[in-house]
Amino acid sequence: MKKGLILPAAAFVAMGALFGCSSQTLEADSVASIDSNSDVGVVLRVSTADAQAHLAGYRRSVVGTWWLSDETSDTAQTVSVDVDSTLQNGDFAVEAEVQVEDDSAFTVASAGVDGDGAAWMIQVEDGAVVFSWRDNAEDEWHTFKTEKSIEKNKLTNVRMEHAGKIVAFMVDGKILAAFEDDGSKKVKVSGKFTIGFDSKEHGKCHCKNGHVEQAGVETVEEIEEVEVDTTAVLDTIEIPMDTAELNTDTPVTEWIAEWDFNDAENVGLDVTGNGHDATIGEGDVSSADGIASFDGHSGFTVKLDEDININEFVVEARVKPTQFGTMQNIIVAEPPGRGVDGWQLRIDEGVLTVHLRDDSVDGDDWNIFPGKKMELDTWSEIRLERNADSVKLFQNGELTVAVAYTGDVTQMRYDWSIGFDGMQQSFHNRYFIGEMDYVRFGKFSGFSAGALPVKVERLLAAWEFNEPTFIGLDRMANNSTRYVVGSAKVADTTVALDGQSGLQIGLSKIFKRNTFAVEARVKPTSFAEMQNIIVAEPPGRYGDGWQLRVDDGVLTVHFRDEEVDGTQWNVLTGAALALDEWTTIRVERTADSVKVLQNGELTVSAEAVGDVSQLGYNIGIGYDAMMQAKHDRFFAGEIDYIRYYGL
Repeated sequence: MKKGLILPAAAFVAMGALFGCSSQTLEADSVASIDSNSDVGVVLRVSTADAQAHLAGYRRSVVGTWWLSDETSDTAQTVSVDVDSTLQNGDFAVEAEVQVEDDSAFTVASAGVDGDGAAWMIQVEDGAVVFSWRDNAEDEWHTFKTEKSIEKNKLTNVRMEHAGKIVAFMVDGKILAAFEDDGSKKVKVSGKFTIGFDSKEHGKCHCKNGHVEQAGVETVEEIEEVEVDTTAVLDTIEIPMDTAELNTDTPVTEWIAEWDFNDAENVGLDVTGNGHDATIGEGDVSSADGIASFDGHSGFTVKLDEDININEFVVEARVKPTQFGTMQNIIVAEPPGRGVDGWQLRIDEGVLTVHLRDDSVDGDDWNIFPGKKMELDTWSEIRLERNADSVKLFQNGELTVAVAYTGDVTQMRYDWSIGFDGMQQSFHNRYFIGEMDYVRFGKFSGFSAGALPVKVERLLAAWEFNEPTFIGLDRMANNSTRYVVGSAKVADTTVALDGQSGLQIGLSKIFKRNTFAVEARVKPTSFAEMQNIIVAEPPGRYGDGWQLRVDDGVLTVHFRDEEVDGTQWNVLTGAALALDEWTTIRVERTADSVKVLQNGELTVSAEAVGDVSQLGYNIGIGYDAMMQAKHDRFFAGEIDYIRYYGL
């Protein structure tokens, strides 16, 4: 782990020509006023449009999240941790849900203020976001201030993001201001990272006139231009498998750890005697008649040891879920943030899934293999086999996943969890609810035989809108978002969009492909000229992109390869939709064709032209995330789900 946070000198001051995205030059909106005692020169703002375009080339990974009490608490709720353990990268983001009571300064977060080196603070003062910094303890503090945008006594999302040469400030998901970071000189931040207060002046914490309900830190990393792994996987679609030569004999297994929950006084005892006892990580897990009960607020942790950190292994479990949710961990070796391998065995909306990640191959992305849907209040026997080049999942003896997957998942650094997410990820509603008879982990001398099925379609992202508190959750884990504009609301597992709302999905490498499929189930409640369902739409006249939208009640699909089409869109027109009725849509783009199906009926069949994979901007759901000149492009109605597949 890096010792301290490395940040640019003079807190990101521009020292030359403005940094460009591709061949374009970032435009300066205005000159930011800074502390009159400053000797750092002029800080130039970057236009919000250019900042947005720049940020689209970066991905984010959660390092840590803290939930704090609200303003009704008797005592102030704050957090203070070591910088070394929290701010792990020169590019990072800090985000918090903040409420202030007056116009005086309230400190959202700070780093290094107690140290003898560089330091910074994020504050809210007089409705504006204020960023202050110093190069070292002897230097004067300098200040960058945004426009006034935060109301008193209203919970507001405040975010600062440092990505390459751009530092951006966002309020409720919208970029408020940004400026350029020269990055020519590096300084080191050491000491404490704080939430809800600062230590700049003795006796003045700037913490009495507000509170932070939730805060998180993320690392920010530039997206690498790499090809997407198209290893075939199963999703919930039934796929015929040739099991004629399947050997049902179970290989001999050497159990390294087994938790049978038979000892009510020591529920997490490892009965193998190898010492991998599971200890309570959260809540309480009770045991009766050899069955452990998980109430949705509890779970175990298991210390990571060398003998369980192996690449080829088997996991067995007998579980009875009593309630389904978005992410319900059975047993996981799940790292926070980035740069670490891991694996998960969990239930997603009732579907048993296996997740694996070799950081050196996959980066931050998980390889996710959905199996078969489970039944509530019914015991299920599960067996996961991880070979050096494959993954197989058996549910009650039935082979439900059989896929090729190479890589090595042994670069782990964090403890394991049973029944919950012990790593405190940003979305922490990851509890198993129900009962477990046993969980076992071991190694074995052979693998069940059987040919791996071939599947050309891979589910890469799925926004199901089943979580009211996390509208932009991607069930496939890699493309979740908290960038929600307007008043998008989830109720009864659908998201309601009022014609002024939408979600912004950060661009990641999975969207940079030419062959894909998009599925959506939508119910429009009013029609307008441009109503985006999901779009990868560049601003201005140039760039690749695609759109799935409704134009005056008619479904249209738009594609553009800038090299072939220039500034023109290829527009394919489908059939009209009905108001206040659900329509299921599927768009398939292969290397040579485009097909559109509405409620299972083929409405468009056309030739595919060019390659639309050279994307450079974020994805919009329900609206135009790129803020075009004509921005009345909101969908009005309900969306049940949107799913994105690789073909």
